[in-house]
Amino acid sequence: MKKILSLLMLVIAGWSLTACDESHNDYPMPPVYPQEPVITVDGFQAAVSAAATTPIDLGVMTEDAVKMFTLTTGTLPSGITFENLRIEARPVDKPKSQPHDVMATEDGNVTKEELTNLVYAFYGKKATERTFTAQVLANAVHDKEAQLIYLSDPFTIRITPEKLEDPYYYLFGKATGNVTADNAYKYVMTPIEGNDMAFSYTTKYTARTAGDILVWNISYWKNDYPKKDFSKVYATETKNDKSINGNVVQGNKDNFFIAPTAEYYTFTIDLEALTFKWEKLENQNPTTYTSIAMLLASDNSEIELTAVDPTKHNWYYRHTFASDTDLKFRANHSDDMVWGYGENDKEWNAGIDWAKICTKDKKNITVPAGTYDVYFCDITGAAHFVPVE
Repeated sequence: MKKILSLLMLVIAGWSLTACDESHNDYPMPPVYPQEPVITVDGFQAAVSAAATTPIDLGVMTEDAVKMFTLTTGTLPSGITFENLRIEARPVDKPKSQPHDVMATEDGNVTKEELTNLVYAFYGKKATERTFTAQVLANAVHDKEAQLIYLSDPFTIRITPEKLEDPYYYLFGKATGNVTADNAYKYVMTPIEGNDMAFSYTTKYTARTAGDILVWNISYWKNDYPKKDFSKVYATETKNDKSINGNVVQGNKDNFFIAPTAEYYTFTIDLEALTFKWEKLENQNPTTYTSIAMLLASDNSEIELTAVDPTKHNWYYRHTFASDTDLKFRANHSDDMVWGYGENDKEWNAGIDWAKICTKDKKNITVPAGTYDVYFCDITGAAHFVPVE
């Protein structure tokens, strides 16, 4: 890279040839062309640390920050300051994407939160290693003009975000016209096999106006909703979007998911790809049952669930199992329609894996002793046992 004279004032003299802004609160990128070198200044550099180029696993990281570089600065001419020190990062598999600024301290530290936000800006929240090309930069500020200065050569950052401890995502809103904020938590979503960051929910979506659906993680619901904090809800990128698919963002609490038509759909949200889609059921007249119950293998008794949608296809009940229990799901108190899982009893232990898709005439499910929110969808066979803390 071309070295500019160490006297920083000579760099500032050339500001008129590059992009500048009347306010240095937001620093625009100057034009950078492949054939031109980036601007550096002798005596001002950031030595990238070994910790920055070693894979960073945020799930096992115990410190609040990582030492990414050591900054060396010369003597600044009068009236000039270095501001907005940061690492500019871009994913290697998305080279045309806009770079993301990772804020750093003068000591070269970057917080865990900043690294997390870097991954989430491009990928969502799956605990998969992501690779970024990065460079340390800052702005030299004189009066109200700012000159972009690169302080390091490009380097590679590899980050694995924390695995989500709480895998439970819920619909919040009036998806079927009769759900209120008090019982919307009963609309638990089913994880998609093979993608631990995608979830679905199948019902007849009859409400198609403002107030339909937002998606919450259960911890957000418990901690943020009581404070009316909607910054972590998932919504559509575009308000009033009734498209069959689209993009997902966080925090847009007025951008509800709205079904394309008032019919039966499976709604799927992918928090890895940050997308959603609606899949209309071919059968718009699924079999309706008057009751769904847990059938206990020990004595053939039943524990009835309560319908949570007016079409009676999604069911819920909170129950405490005093001891380990084997069970299936049964419709209309009849053995004509019984759902289980696997070819052998106890293939599914609900204490290890909280959600599965059950099918007709399969085997008993084992539920360890404890209190659970139990959910069942008689259209898809999706069964859920969410432990109650």
